[in-house]
This record gives sequence, C-alpha cells and structure tokens, in this order.
Amino acid sequence: MARLGLGVLVLGEHSPAAFARMVTASEALGFDGLWLADEKFYRDPFVGLTVAAHHTRRLRLATCVTEPYTRHPALLAMAIASLDEVSGGRAILGIGAGGSGFPAMGVRRARPSRTIAEAVTLIRHLLRGAPVTFEGQTVTFRGGRLHFPARPNLPIYVAARARAMLATAGEVGDGVIIAPYASSRGLRFALAHVAEGARRAGRSLAALDVVARVDVCIADDGAAARQAVKSAIALPLWISYPNLDYLEPLDIPPPPAALLDIIRRRQYDLIPQAAAHVPDVYVQHLAVAGTPSQVAAQVAEIVGTGVTHLIVRPVALAGGDAVGVLRRFIEEVAPVAGLRQAAEERL
Repeated sequence: MARLGLGVLVLGEHSPAAFARMVTASEALGFDGLWLADEKFYRDPFVGLTVAAHHTRRLRLATCVTEPYTRHPALLAMAIASLDEVSGGRAILGIGAGGSGFPAMGVRRARPSRTIAEAVTLIRHLLRGAPVTFEGQTVTFRGGRLHFPARPNLPIYVAARARAMLATAGEVGDGVIIAPYASSRGLRFALAHVAEGARRAGRSLAALDVVARVDVCIADDGAAARQAVKSAIALPLWISYPNLDYLEPLDIPPPPAALLDIIRRRQYDLIPQAAAHVPDVYVQHLAVAGTPSQVAAQVAEIVGTGVTHLIVRPVALAGGDAVGVLRRFIEEVAPVAGLRQAAEERL
C-alpha cells in the first residue's frame, strides 16, 4: 500500500465553529495536515490556523498558500514562526505567487519566480534569528530580525503550476505543491520541471516532499460530482490569467471564448459564471470527481506518478457537507486506492 501524507485544504469560507468541527473531524479521520488558503477576502489564514492549533494535537498546520506581494516576506516569517510556537512545532509555510484579491487591491504580480525565490531566502535567514540585510531584485529588507526564537528549519513548500515556478520550487523548496494537475499527464510534466530545478540546486527530486493538491468531489451520481468541481477548476484559471500555459501539456482544447470573456473581467464573484463554461474534458485533468470507484482509480493514478503527499480539498454537492466528502474519501476511496494503511497508522 502507498504510504504518503494526506492533508485537507480549506479556503477559509467556514465560520469559526464550523471550521473547528472540520479540523477536529480531519484529525479524527486520520489526515495528517490541515492546509488553509490565503484566499482573499475570506477569513485570515493565520488566525484560522491558530484556531486549528488549539483544537488538534497532531495535525501539521500550513498555509496553502500565502504570498509575498500583499504580505512582506518578513511578516510571513513572523507569522509562521508565531504559529509554529503556538502549535508546538507543527507549522509549515506554503508560499506561492498568489493572485486572488490582487485586482481589487491594485497589486501586480511581478516576476513571480524571482520574487518567490528571494522571499524564501529572506524568510530562511530570518528564521535563523540573526539580523538580516537582504537586497534582492524584487525583495528588500534592511537590518531587521525576529525578536523571538524561531525554528530555523521550519519547512517551506512552494506552490507552482507554470514551468518557471515549478523549477523554482524544485530549486528552493523543502516541498513543492503542484496544483491543479490531477492526471498523470499533468503531474509528470510538472515533476519534470521540478526535477530540473532540483538539479540546478545540486539535489534530486527525492529530496523534496512532492505534493499533489487536488479538488475532490465524491458522489453516487458521478456526473453531478464532475459538474460540482467546475468552480474549483475555474478558480486557478481566473488566478493565472492571462498566463494559461499550464493547460498546454494536457492536450485539451483552449478555454472557450465565453469562459475567457468572463475571467478577463477580473471580478472574483464571476467565477461561478465562468465555471458554467468549463469544458467537461478539463475535469479529468484538473480535478478528481465521480463515484467512489472512479475517484479511487484517479487517486491511484496520481499516486503512481511518484507524489509523496496528497492534499484534498473537499467539494460537496449543493446542500452537502465537506466533512462527509472527507469521510467518504477515507472510508470508500483510500482502501481501494491503497491508501488505507497510511491513514490508519496516523490514528
């Protein structure tokens, strides 16, 4: 049976009480990580992860992901080190180029690969505790330091889907979060670029925790499940626009004009409208959806690419329950996909 990490992704849309229930259920079900998105303008991820720290004993607690444009890397170092202290050393910093909320704030995502590499470098320096002066091409910090002890080897994972960012993740990350690829074709393409970056840094792909972050909907009606995940597919299209190169290796048709017309308007609230124009063929490559047996087959395909960690974002049907999706994943999908032993060992 495959032994890999199993995490849960939450966007921040839940009330504190509902979020606490999801967190405790995730730990009880055997997941080993809770990953909270810095999705603008939902609830703050560091506040949410602090709530999670007080409701769990074992779950690793991570951003998935935050970004260095609206949050200076020095403030990210401060925040993640604070979370690590509160949680007893369970924090992981997941960082990426971001994008949600940027149009509303007038923020431009400039030179993302360079910015992420420099942000990771600065954060690592600050976690070591000494005063830091850093003059990068996109990130600057002069003569500051953290005024409390931090874990110097706190893990930093880099989220990526574009070629250059995948290579950067391989070069500077302790782990790479690959999203939203959910088929072997997309994941093998991504892994090749991550491996290229790792080689540049003088290490191998085996040195990284390789994470596939997937949106998952499980339902007895497979067609309804596949329809439900289309909003999840539309979100990274909206965030990445106009650079949609990550679709090219999938050998699927380009986004239809009606979909592009909506996302180029840069209005976050229109993502559900965009989802209505996501082609059916996109689902098999960019999400995991269907009946339990269909989902299990796709999860087995994902694991077969060599990923070492799977983060599940549960997508429920209308009127459904995200915790119910997680329960079905553990009880009906994991055993068929060969993941049950890993989940049981963490209980």
